[in-house]
Amino acid sequence: MQRIWLAIGASAVACSVSLVESGVSDERGSAALYAEHCASCHGGARYGGYAPPLIPNTLGRKRDADLLSAVLEGLPNTQMPGFSDRLSDEQALGLVALLRSPLGEIHWDADDIRESRREFPPGDATWPDTVRRENLTLVVERDTGSISVLDGDSLRELDRFEVGRIHGGLKFDRGLRVVMATTRDGTLVEYDLTRGEVRRMLKVAVNTRNLALSPDGGSVAVANQLPANVVLLNRSLEPQRVFPLEGQPSAVYAVPGEDRFVLTLRDVPRLESIRYPDGERRSVELPEAFEDFTFLPGTRRLLASSRGGRRLWLYDLEAERVLGSLETQGLPHLFSACFFEREGRPYAALNHLGLPHLSVLDLEDFGIEKTIPLVGAGYFVRTHPGTPYLWADTNTDEIQLVEKASLELVPRSLRPAPGKKAMHVEFTAEGDRALVSVWHSEGAVVVYDSRSLVELARLPYATPVGKYNAFNKTRLLR
Repeated sequence: MQRIWLAIGASAVACSVSLVESGVSDERGSAALYAEHCASCHGGARYGGYAPPLIPNTLGRKRDADLLSAVLEGLPNTQMPGFSDRLSDEQALGLVALLRSPLGEIHWDADDIRESRREFPPGDATWPDTVRRENLTLVVERDTGSISVLDGDSLRELDRFEVGRIHGGLKFDRGLRVVMATTRDGTLVEYDLTRGEVRRMLKVAVNTRNLALSPDGGSVAVANQLPANVVLLNRSLEPQRVFPLEGQPSAVYAVPGEDRFVLTLRDVPRLESIRYPDGERRSVELPEAFEDFTFLPGTRRLLASSRGGRRLWLYDLEAERVLGSLETQGLPHLFSACFFEREGRPYAALNHLGLPHLSVLDLEDFGIEKTIPLVGAGYFVRTHPGTPYLWADTNTDEIQLVEKASLELVPRSLRPAPGKKAMHVEFTAEGDRALVSVWHSEGAVVVYDSRSLVELARLPYATPVGKYNAFNKTRLLR
């Protein structure tokens, strides 16, 4: 299968060509070095391009010593080489100082997006006839910034392509023709699931939150933090509209059964609605800002959390009104929740950031059915009709299991790799196998029989942060 280097997600600080020893360390000299050697990858305005943006907004958490090391020694598992044999310490320090200098207002418009767009010609390879696209499972490997494409039946790797630091998950069209990913650095990548190759790539912003894809794959909405906006693109990933936002977006999603996207703002009590493909926009005021939200399966009702994690909301998108609210502690990450039925009633289960317990919500009465103590404050809880359990990670090396029928903890927990964090469970299309990530540089995806809990396989990965089964993400949605 085709392997394409996409350097946009590599956390680099220098450039991909030789630096000439010039002895220049002042700002003007450093700017000249940057323009000559770095701009082709990181952009003339340092907003990023085929490498990440180099601006204070995105480098704030990195120490100067780390940036200097990246310039001189390079970065492992990336296309970023070291320049210690060609660049003096004084020049490297000058570049680091330049990268710390403010740029003022961030600008990235539709013309910039168009100019960044790249389309790759189709290759000769296609998937083997035995591959079921509905059981393709994509594994995001953080340490290499790559996505591994697994055959969910044979667990064989079919392809691997580099993207960068993905954020907001992967999105499939319902026909399973394409999957799209965005990175923190504003890169959008489209991958062809019918052939197994990268199709298009572009830079939609300087810093991106997440994307939403219409079921037919004909419209894409990307919510961005720098600049704060929503970009609407067509099937060919050409920008159609750019909508400025008055606050920071929390997430954007496609509305089930409708031709529109919705998003909320983390710091403004407002819900934004955008029709596609015409781009008609409408705003609705909320009782308070929704920090996070997700759709209840098969409905146009939102389960939302308030900023600071103090309250859960049940919101009817059609009626544009609140149906109920619950006080809560510890921010529930709702996109990491799961939904299931028990005795004919719909339920949700969710972890709380900072609190070591699992909450089970009765969605008919909108009340807490049960609070289940865990060994640690986890992040994800997952299930599937093919397994009798809720699978909850705990921010430790244990995955704890809860019987859906009784809502009782199973005495046996799973420890895929003692001493290494176990996180993020995903299932194959039929739900007969569960895939658990070992979040470690020498980690793995460990495959279990989802009923007997017997380990079936162990696939080595360098910090596999997420797994996405095509059927589950388009049909079950959880």
